[in-house]
Formats: sequence, C-alpha cells, structure tokens
Amino acid sequence: MKYIETMNTESEEIGSSSPSGKCTLFVCTSCRPTGFPREPKEDRPGFLLYHKILEALEGSDLQDSVNVEAAKCLSLCPRPCGVALTSGETWTYLFGDQDPATSVASILECVSIYLKCDDGEMPRGVRPPGLRESILGRLPPLTKKMEIFYE
Repeated sequence: MKYIETMNTESEEIGSSSPSGKCTLFVCTSCRPTGFPREPKEDRPGFLLYHKILEALEGSDLQDSVNVEAAKCLSLCPRPCGVALTSGETWTYLFGDQDPATSVASILECVSIYLKCDDGEMPRGVRPPGLRESILGRLPPLTKKMEIFYE
C-alpha cells in the first residue's frame, strides 16, 4: 500500500462521546417478523419495542444519558427487531433479534455498560446475555483525522 494523503474530516456527532455520559439508541420501528402484517404500523414489534424502551426510561437513572430515536428502517429484516447504539467518536453496535416483551431490560443494561466504557468498546463477555448472540456488527469510531491509502 502507498500512502496518498492525510486529511481532516469533521464528523457530525449524533450523540456525545461516552466519556460525557451520553449516547443515542436507535430503534427500528418498522421491524416485524416475516409474515407479520404491515398494518397497522403501531402493532409492529419494532414500534412496540421503541415505545417500551421510552416507557422504561421514564424516571430511570439513564433517562438523561440516552437519546432514544425512532429509525424508519435499519435493514435488519431477517433479524428483527433491531437497535443501534452509538455515541460520538466511539464504537457503534448493531443488534437484532430483540423482543419487545423480553428485551427492554437487557437493552437498557447494555446502554448502561456502554456509557461506562471510555471508547464504547464492549467485549462480548461484558454485554448482557440477551445481546451477546444477537450482535450483528460494530463500527469503529469516527476520527477527525483520516488516512487514505491505495494499493
């Protein structure tokens, strides 16, 4: 590989970095299992998960630390319900297979763990059991300095 150049990029922060104690949790509100009716949208498991998370956060210790955002679609159709956890320039995590009836506590536990990690890195063993097998991927932190290479 040959080095071309180093350039500065300004990354738009969705949330703040974990050291500030804030993050964003995206919940796919269109998620539904195969064969589940599309309408009414309010009955979709992803929509229900989103609202159950909001309800669980009311009055909790995490209420001021997590911004919950409805995502129209996270493209996890084979593995509904999906959530993504991100915080500024830290690792971003993507999870599928969440159940509105049973996953809310595990999701919020994961958020709590994530907020305590300086770089957002959560090894498999520290994640709640319900989010160990359901991980679909993680993305490295965005940096303000990016190196461009070519072969």
